[in-house]
Amino acid sequence: MKKILVGMTLAAAACGGAAKDSVTLSARLAGAGGLPLPAASGGVQVASGIELTRARIAVRRLRVERRDAQSDFEISQGPLLLDAAGNALAGSLLQLVSSSVPAGTYDKLKVDIHAVTAAPAGAFDDLVARGASVLLEGTVDGQPFVFASALEAELEHEGTFELGSASNNITLNIDASSWFKAADGSRLDPRDTVSKTAIAANLRASFSAFEDDDEDGIDDRGHHDGGDDDGAHDGGDDRGHGGEDGGHGGGGDDGSGHH
Repeated sequence: MKKILVGMTLAAAACGGAAKDSVTLSARLAGAGGLPLPAASGGVQVASGIELTRARIAVRRLRVERRDAQSDFEISQGPLLLDAAGNALAGSLLQLVSSSVPAGTYDKLKVDIHAVTAAPAGAFDDLVARGASVLLEGTVDGQPFVFASALEAELEHEGTFELGSASNNITLNIDASSWFKAADGSRLDPRDTVSKTAIAANLRASFSAFEDDDEDGIDDRGHHDGGDDDGAHDGGDDRGHGGEDGGHGGGGDDGSGHH
């Protein structure tokens, strides 16, 4: 599978004095079951009549946990930016960070999603301007939309991560096909403010993680989604920010609807 490297700001991991090995953390957008999202004009289809052309998600902190040692090891403090457009929407891996952790068997990956209020100039500018952690762009029935959310969540993913004597990769899989679908299967319109809470909940639930040393987007241990988010440390509901999640109306990059 094609792998795309994404430049971003990161903090070096600080993990004691034990021998350390290289670990990369990658991410990919996919559909249900890890399958590629259906191609559409200029992007991918994520729901009936809804096409996604770009997705940006800010990750504030990444950690792995060893239950036997009752300790966390930090991969990065962030901020890291998943910025998927073009080929990356079709399931290509985006490398978020490369770091070092002590060799061993880890039981859990912890991912913190938080709004970006300050970051180096450049890739994060749009998120900083909105105080957002998630920024999605696309079309609904051919009409442009921008959906911004200040989603905050602390996600934990159970699994077995063998990080040892060679380079290792953990893949964060994000099911974008679930974002704009209600529990009954009906469509959630990202331009409609009443859909904001449900979309934020879907975003929070769309993450899974697994060891993927060969970087093919498939769990090395044979489980397609690599373990469920246990929800134990969910950071709560999206804080809101008024019309920044969409809503019918004004144009441009104001997050309130059409360009």
